[in-house]
Amino acid sequence: MAVAALIDLSNYDTLLVQSTQSRSGTPDGNIYFDTTNGRVEIITAEELANVDLGGGLEANPLTEDLGIKFEALYAFERQERRLDENLRKFDFFFTGTFKFGGAYEIVNNRKFDDADGSATSLTTDDRYKIRGSGWIERDATGAIGRIFYGAVSLGNIEGTTQPYYQLSDGGVPVNFDKDGPINEAIQVFGDAAVDANTTTFDTRTFLALKARTFGNNYDEKQLADSGVAEMGGYSTGFALAESTHLTTGTYTLADVYTTPIAPWSGMSLEKLAVAQTETGFNEADGDFTWVLNNTGNGSLDQCVAFLDALAQTDDDIDSGTVTVTNGKRVGVWYYYNASGQIVTQTPFAGEGLFLEQIPTADEQAVVFTDDAGDIKTRPFQVSVKVTVGANAVADVLAWYHAFFLDVGANDFNTATAITVQDATATDVKGNVSTDAVSNRIDFAFDYDGDTLGGTAGTDKDVVFECEGDGGVTAAKTIFTIARQTTVSATCQPSLESNV
Repeated sequence: MAVAALIDLSNYDTLLVQSTQSRSGTPDGNIYFDTTNGRVEIITAEELANVDLGGGLEANPLTEDLGIKFEALYAFERQERRLDENLRKFDFFFTGTFKFGGAYEIVNNRKFDDADGSATSLTTDDRYKIRGSGWIERDATGAIGRIFYGAVSLGNIEGTTQPYYQLSDGGVPVNFDKDGPINEAIQVFGDAAVDANTTTFDTRTFLALKARTFGNNYDEKQLADSGVAEMGGYSTGFALAESTHLTTGTYTLADVYTTPIAPWSGMSLEKLAVAQTETGFNEADGDFTWVLNNTGNGSLDQCVAFLDALAQTDDDIDSGTVTVTNGKRVGVWYYYNASGQIVTQTPFAGEGLFLEQIPTADEQAVVFTDDAGDIKTRPFQVSVKVTVGANAVADVLAWYHAFFLDVGANDFNTATAITVQDATATDVKGNVSTDAVSNRIDFAFDYDGDTLGGTAGTDKDVVFECEGDGGVTAAKTIFTIARQTTVSATCQPSLESNV
């Protein structure tokens, strides 16, 4: 029993059968040489379920999805012209120029049939059933009417991914005929004066292949990556691949972009008319033309998911009025460096990307690229979270205050005790009900830069006080701010019962 297979040199002689009629009649084979109209028809199982492979009817092994290599068509024609004298009365269809480069030609004004009548075909064109080759189409005089370039992906592409290509930088994306690994031909040249059914164009010097499925790492390879300067009637492999993304796989595209929920409902990507200057880096200040607005205080992972969502759509992703930028037509907006950090980038030279309101705990995991192409990093900041409790929040007179415990002559419990300051040089003190978030007092501490509590870049002990005035009593806790992403503590006063 024949099973579906890619038809190539190893199996063409047993899996291909010359049909005596075209698809417009009653075909009885999977290859038809239409010598009257100069067409070759590739009749797949989607049209013709069964063929006689020599021992009675069997399942047609030639399918749209798996297709046929040009080498098999070439070899099959040679075989059939040996066996069928009627074919010899007409010029041949195919010539080969370099087998291992997948280089063939369809000559003598022959063509592939342009309409296969199958409801499952995206293109209704037999050319899109060819695998592993490019080719040239010539008229009776030898003039070139069309050139098809064979693109093959060498890395892993998931079977549910829809890869696509562009024939100009930022040009219109065109989906490949089938999902999953790429092994299809792309028309890169046409001359309407030779072939009236094509248009006149020449796009042989630029090709971008892209795989972008939300939840996977995106990839793009261009023609230059393959070492090919100009596309022709042959085939080339590209190391295009994808893999499961480290973080975005936990989110759904609907929540992030299609019908966004918080925090993504507060995110937007914007090109600014005038670049904004950002400060507070280990390096000098930087100017940024692009900004990811993050009013919902999304995490770095959530910002990355949003950037991925933008990169897979052909909509205008610039929320401002400066440009129209179609997401899947341009490059991606970040990459991972060797240290595993997210490094922002834009698809445009001289334009940097800044992510707004990244949580303190995430700042060591992101690196920003500014308009000058310079890398900007943040000083190490510790996200300090002190739980004070709902009762303290309910006491409208409750206050909090943080002091350094041991600072020589300025220790806590002395008149010169030093107040802790956050990363913006603001004293860590205030009204609990006004400043608390989720029953916590949160602040960022500049671990590498703080000198108030001692030597910069060293651990520091902190006394945190939380006291009420009628609603809750007094509480004090001591904890250490160490060089770690987050430090959590509790300073939760009890309900007041003494007044």
